[in-house]
Amino acid sequence: MKGAEGRLVIATSARRTVAAGLVVIAAYLALAAVSGRLSPLARGPLLDGLGPAQPYRWVCPPPELASTNATPSGGTLPPLRLGSGGAVGQALLTTDDQVTLIVPNGAIRAHAGDRQVTFDVTPVCPATLGTPGRGLVSFGNAYRLSATYEPSGAKVTSIKTPLQAVLLYPVTVNLRAASHSLYVSADGASGTKRQSTDDHIMQQVAAKIAGLGYVEVAGVPGAASVTPAPTGTSGGTQTLKVALLVVGACVLLIGVGLLLRSRG
Repeated sequence: MKGAEGRLVIATSARRTVAAGLVVIAAYLALAAVSGRLSPLARGPLLDGLGPAQPYRWVCPPPELASTNATPSGGTLPPLRLGSGGAVGQALLTTDDQVTLIVPNGAIRAHAGDRQVTFDVTPVCPATLGTPGRGLVSFGNAYRLSATYEPSGAKVTSIKTPLQAVLLYPVTVNLRAASHSLYVSADGASGTKRQSTDDHIMQQVAAKIAGLGYVEVAGVPGAASVTPAPTGTSGGTQTLKVALLVVGACVLLIGVGLLLRSRG
């Protein structure tokens, strides 16, 4: 009898272990399914934090947001090493994550005597530039992009391979559109529309640019496909969903652990 009882305990323990394992796997798959819907440029491990997205930083904010607005980041991005085939590719981000430049290998040509190239991103108020186009409004900041060879200080005047530019844009109660596109301008006088990918959830536009100069997000004002966050934050709803799933999964796992312990 003792042997039969021992086998019964072992079998029961095994079933509990399998059940707990299935719960863990289910929780993981649920979280992976949600996080996988995020933009590839915005994905990151959950350990990076689950706090709300930072509010958009304006050069010239709307009056209702002026009191809480923070100055947007800009300046010189980390340098890219120059080899015989040109610049070594890398993704460059401003410290506020509002601008990302993805530089392919060799996009910037080699330059005699220089060892690296640096990009400079300067936030600009769109009101100081020409209109991006008839019937269009600017969403957020415009940015002036430039690049310099080091140590000579020579300006980069052409790009061999298009760069990928990704700009975050704000959505407020009074500033919204059904679609957004990236517009480029060599001198800021008039904009040219680039074929763009508009991610409404992450509130960002991505497009390839064939030269340096000014870039901005613009669209036809109208009904937005998503409800804007009242503070102008980017991706807050998506972050909240992930956070709730994580909390729910943790509660579920704790409950299973307590149940198994009470039956042990």
